[in-house]
Amino acid sequence: MTRVLVSGATGKLGAPIAAALADADDLTLAGRVARSLTGQDGFSTVAEALAATQADVLLDVTSPAVGEAHTLTAIAAGLPVVLGTTGLDKAGEERIHAAAIAADVPVLYVPNFAITAVLMMRFAAEAAKVLDQCAIVEEHNPAKVDRPSGTALRTADLVEAASGTRPEISSIRIEGVVANQSVIFGAGAQTLELRNVTLSREAFVPGALLALRRVAALTPGLHVGLEQILD
Repeated sequence: MTRVLVSGATGKLGAPIAAALADADDLTLAGRVARSLTGQDGFSTVAEALAATQADVLLDVTSPAVGEAHTLTAIAAGLPVVLGTTGLDKAGEERIHAAAIAADVPVLYVPNFAITAVLMMRFAAEAAKVLDQCAIVEEHNPAKVDRPSGTALRTADLVEAASGTRPEISSIRIEGVVANQSVIFGAGAQTLELRNVTLSREAFVPGALLALRRVAALTPGLHVGLEQILD
């Protein structure tokens, strides 16, 4: 049984993931972490939770401002980490990778837990080998902090690696949207559009549980994308 600490457990993504752990046969909730939690309800800091529990892995779905710090704290304690907080910059990735290598710990950074979104990115990388004109349109609710989204940036990285050209990204923030993205390719008198639509945050739960099950099998260091453990 893998014991999971969920940091950001009261948030829009953390809450359904924490609830899903109760129904999993091979995963269990070791503790919930959020600034509003104390006592029997949970812990207000990751350090406090690590000291009071026997967790096997940390899932962090907080915010860009604290996700890196939480990850480094868990690495120092020897725990694998699934980092689902987007907005991490390249310097942050390098700091986490260096710390994880030094501590012999794997970290999986997941810009998007939706399996359909991962497939969209994979298909986009394949299309970019043939079609080098590409644009990305990402749509999120106004509460989304980072802009462009981590999914859009990851998609752009994959397209650029395949085609040599980095696509333009357009960001839309509008009420009623959870998380949608279109990747549009153009060629002479034709276009190809790959679109992922997320109807609720429940869509992210299966991917998050999959990441928690498989992160410990990764090599030490930082790994980016759910596709690292999807096959």
